[in-house]
Amino acid sequence: MTPLTRGSLKAAGTAVLACVTLCLTASSASGQAWVAPARIGAVTVVYQNIDNTGHRSHDGTIFPGGYDSVSRAFLINFDYAVTDRFSFAVDLPYVGSKYIGPEPSFFGLPLDECFCWNHGWQDIGFTGRYNIVNGPFALTPSIAVGMPSHDYDYFGEAVLGRNLNELRFAIDAGQRLDAISSRLSMYGRYSYAVVEKVLDISNNRSNMTIGSDVSMTRRLSGRVGFSWQRSHGGLRSNEFTEDVQIQQYDRLIRDNNFQVTGGVTVSIPRADLFLSYVRYVSGTDTHTGQAVNVGMSVPFER
Repeated sequence: MTPLTRGSLKAAGTAVLACVTLCLTASSASGQAWVAPARIGAVTVVYQNIDNTGHRSHDGTIFPGGYDSVSRAFLINFDYAVTDRFSFAVDLPYVGSKYIGPEPSFFGLPLDECFCWNHGWQDIGFTGRYNIVNGPFALTPSIAVGMPSHDYDYFGEAVLGRNLNELRFAIDAGQRLDAISSRLSMYGRYSYAVVEKVLDISNNRSNMTIGSDVSMTRRLSGRVGFSWQRSHGGLRSNEFTEDVQIQQYDRLIRDNNFQVTGGVTVSIPRADLFLSYVRYVSGTDTHTGQAVNVGMSVPFER
């Protein structure tokens, strides 16, 4: 079979659904470096809307419109500090995705051709963090496991995810900038994901985030961040030459991207409300578009 045509230059909708986790990580990265005291936890509920408005090819060229999709996710996260250094988190997103055209989908699947919503639970995640340094400078490594909650479809546009197991290693760092202002802090995060192989082809990835938080008032804070994703393996969109590879397109695509994030958090009695915006700036074999996260975090003490 010949290499994929322009129509197939869709960066996988399922790959972008990984943003459900990545965007939330970017919006709360500063909180990953400094850990809560023992027996303090939080329940967080997040709604995310992702608009995929175009695609970038293997050389970064933008093809606007034509093969667009929308994804909406509702995520529940439980985070608890067992000791002053060790904490764990569990999360599970409920995802809805829809192909919106306007052209017929490249794969011609019934779920895409009818422009129908596809809803269901996606991948459950377990994370363990152990704080090494917790002062003006904080350093916290972590290990996380992501696995499908059930055996869902992964081929097409209106799908829930990639249906793959992952093991992620990460380290979060934070620095309060008291010498400049007690209201400022910087944070950074690097993670490496070992992803289940498909067709014996590795498609692991690195993700890095840097950013800054500012406390504007006692109740209002803001943040800005930058995120990179680099795939280690996989196939570029012009390298799919066999039918069996195309059937695994979303799982094998080498998605590299750069994103900018901004957000605000408002503290009210017994809860934090937050809003963040993510813009896809550049990349190869990835989507163009944006994502919006709205959520609430409720702390508790055991």
